[in-house]
Amino acid sequence: MFAMIDTSATGERMTARKEVRMRPSDEQRIKAAAAAVGLNEADFIRQAALHQVNEVERRTSMSVLPEDVFQAFKQAVSAPGRVLPGLADAAARSQGILKDG
Repeated sequence: MFAMIDTSATGERMTARKEVRMRPSDEQRIKAAAAAVGLNEADFIRQAALHQVNEVERRTSMSVLPEDVFQAFKQAVSAPGRVLPGLADAAARSQGILKDG
């Protein structure tokens, strides 16, 4: 039997529901794969979906730069800052206009 990774994020009760339409051939493949790893179909589909969620979150939260670009970035942020005339005033004027997401 294959081990499935536990992808549950919390001990939260599972009360949300989703309905999925699929081809009968896909349903049969899912049923066979779930049985092969000792899971019911719902748990198999949920774990497969959450595994994909983890992968998407991992890819979208990581920035990858070529080495030379990273070194230039590192040097730029390590350099002492410089005063930009008017920037503090512009920031003060923008209070209430710009909102964090």
